[in-house]
Amino acid sequence: MLLAPIVSRLQTQVTALRHVGAAATLEQAIADMKMWPCAYLLAPREQADGNELINAVSQRVADRFGVLLAVRNVSDAAGDAAYAELDGLRPSIKASLLNWVPATGHDPIEYTGGQLLYAANGLLVWGDEFTTVHYLRA
Repeated sequence: MLLAPIVSRLQTQVTALRHVGAAATLEQAIADMKMWPCAYLLAPREQADGNELINAVSQRVADRFGVLLAVRNVSDAAGDAAYAELDGLRPSIKASLLNWVPATGHDPIEYTGGQLLYAANGLLVWGDEFTTVHYLRA
């Protein structure tokens, strides 16, 4: 699954983000962050169901990808200000992706969960996971 269409979607739909990019790992994304708030798409993962046919191939494949949302606010040591900013941005990311079809042959994107991944020195990084499904046929 290509991340470029999703990066473009977030760039045009979530104008509050100062940067949108892609990264292979959380560590790579954090090292690249220079402007906040920003979002990074993490490399996708695939999970395939078993083949449904005998003399051909028909497999349901779930493409999962992560969206890292990072905010930085050093105005309070407890991180409440950064978390409030993070909490205010997450709905706009979901609104831009949910029920959107990222590529021909894929189902609309669904939300599958999220969690806080990093917190230090006023920087919070939240990861939301999304899924879209396509079928592999041969």
